[in-house]
Amino acid sequence: MLAEASALARDASLHLRFTDLPLDLTNYQDWLRDRPTFHAPGRLARVGLLARVSDALFDASLLLRGRVPGGATATAAVKYRAMLEEDPRLVYYGRVTRSGGYIALNYWFFYAMNPWRSSFYGANDHEADWEQVFVYLSDEGTSEPIPRWVAYAQHDYVGDDLRRRWDDPELRRVGDHPVVFPGAGSHASYFEPGEYLMGVEPSALRPVRNVVVELRRFWAQRLGQGNLGAIDQETRALFSVPFVDYARGDGRRIGPGEAQGWSAVLLTQTSDWAEQYRGLWGLDTGDPFGGERAPAGPKYNRDGSIRAGWYDPLGWAGLDKVSPPSRSQHDLACEVGRLEQRRAALAEQIDLERSSVRGLALQQQALDAADASAGEDGLLEAAERELHGLLARASMLDERLLALRSHQQRLGQGESVDAQAHIRHRHRPEPALGARARLIDIWGALSAALLILALCAIWVVAPAGWPLWAVAVVGVAFLIEAMVQRRLVGALLNVAIALAMVTAVILIKDFWQTLLIVVLIGLLVLLIVQNLAELRRTRRRGAERGS
Repeated sequence: MLAEASALARDASLHLRFTDLPLDLTNYQDWLRDRPTFHAPGRLARVGLLARVSDALFDASLLLRGRVPGGATATAAVKYRAMLEEDPRLVYYGRVTRSGGYIALNYWFFYAMNPWRSSFYGANDHEADWEQVFVYLSDEGTSEPIPRWVAYAQHDYVGDDLRRRWDDPELRRVGDHPVVFPGAGSHASYFEPGEYLMGVEPSALRPVRNVVVELRRFWAQRLGQGNLGAIDQETRALFSVPFVDYARGDGRRIGPGEAQGWSAVLLTQTSDWAEQYRGLWGLDTGDPFGGERAPAGPKYNRDGSIRAGWYDPLGWAGLDKVSPPSRSQHDLACEVGRLEQRRAALAEQIDLERSSVRGLALQQQALDAADASAGEDGLLEAAERELHGLLARASMLDERLLALRSHQQRLGQGESVDAQAHIRHRHRPEPALGARARLIDIWGALSAALLILALCAIWVVAPAGWPLWAVAVVGVAFLIEAMVQRRLVGALLNVAIALAMVTAVILIKDFWQTLLIVVLIGLLVLLIVQNLAELRRTRRRGAERGS
C-alpha cells in the first residue's frame, strides 16, 4: 500500500499521520495522571551563560518555525497503548548484508513518537522515529561467523566514534547480545548508561565561533591561560544550544532474560514498504531546520536519497578501512609487498635521475670551461629538485615499510590493537553536579532570562549609555556565573589580563610617539652593548694568542 502511494505521487511529498485527532480533555487528564514522573537536574546547569542565552533564542524560534502541535505526545501514547493491547509484540526489523569480509546485521527500531522536547526538555518533537544498531561479524567462510564490532546510531553522527569492538570493556553484553541504552524521547543509542550533554550549533554562529577559537588560542598560547587542547570543544559548547539525552538505563528492559523479548521481522528486497516508500513516517511540519519534521523510513533520507548506512553499512561506521582479523595478516602482507614494489621502482627512478643530474652537471662544467652557453639555464637546478623530491618520497616509503613490518611482527606474535584506538571523540556521560546542584539549577534556570531582561531594560531606560551599561551587566552576570561554578579566581585573573591589554592599547594610542622614541633608544643601547661585548671578546682572544 505504501509502495503504491509512493509510485502514484512521484512528484509530490508524502507523509503519514498518527496523531491527527487530539485527545479530548477527559482522556488528556487521564493520560497526565498516569504519566510517570520524570526527575532530572536542570540541563542548563551543565553549560555556560552564553549557551543558556542561545537556548532562550532557540526556544523563541519555535514560535516562527513549523513544529509538532501540542498534545501530539499524549495522543501518540494513548494510541500506541491501544495498539499494544491488540498486538503485544515488540518488533525490530532486521537486514543482513555481506561485503568486505563482514556480515552486517542491521537492526531497526520504530517508535510511534519522538517526544524529546515535550517530555524531556530536548531539541525537538516529531511524529515517528527510526533508529538503528549494527552488529558486524567476520565472514569465516564455512565456519561460524564471529562478532567483531557494533555501531549505535546517535543523532546524525557517523564514522569511527559510533563503533566499539566486541571486546571493548565499554560495550556491555548479556551473553552474545549487546546492551543498548536509548535516550529518553530522542532514542539515540549509547554504550553506557548516563546523562549525555548534546549541543545543537546554529550555522549562523559558526563564523563568530571560529573568531572566538582563534582568540582563545592566542590567550592560551601567549598568556598561558586555559587548556589549549580543549579550546575547540569548550568554544563549541559556548555557541551550542544545550540539551541532555537521558540514557540512564532505568526504564523498561527488553531482551534475553527480561520479562519482554523481541520479535524479529526480516527486511528483504520484497519488503516494498521499506524499499519503495520515500515519504515521511509522520507529520511534515515544514520546519526549515528539519528538527520537527518526521523521519523517512529505514532506506531513505527525508530528501528521498538513500541512507549511507543502507548502501554502505561498513563505511557508515568507518569499517571500510578495517580488515577482519582473519584477513588482516594477508592484507598486511599484500600492503607490504605493494610498498616494496613501489620502493623498488622508485629506486630505479632515482638512479636514472641521478645519472641525468650528473650528466647535466658535466655539460655545465664543459660549457663553463669553454665560456659558452647552451641557452638552457636552469635545467640542472630543476633536475636536482626532482632528484631531491624522489629521495624524500623514498625516505617516506622506507618509514612506512619499517612501521608496517613492525606492526606485522607484533600481530604475528598475537599482540592486538587497542580496542579504542580508533575513537577520536568519546561521548561520555556527564558527571553528577554534586552538593551544589540546587544552587546551580536555580541560577541556570534564571540567568539567561535575567540577563536578556536587564539588557532590554537598559535599552529603554538609558539608550544613550547602553553600550557601557551592557558591558557592565554582562560582566556582572559572568562574575556571578564564575562564583556559582567556583571559578571566580580564574575569572578575575582573566579580567585583570584583559584590562591590562586594554590599558596597553590606550597607552599606545595616546603616547605612541614617546613609546617609539623609548623603544628606539632601547634598541640603540642594546646594539652598543652587544658591539662593545664583541669587541672585548675579540681583544681578549687576541691577547691570549699573543701570550
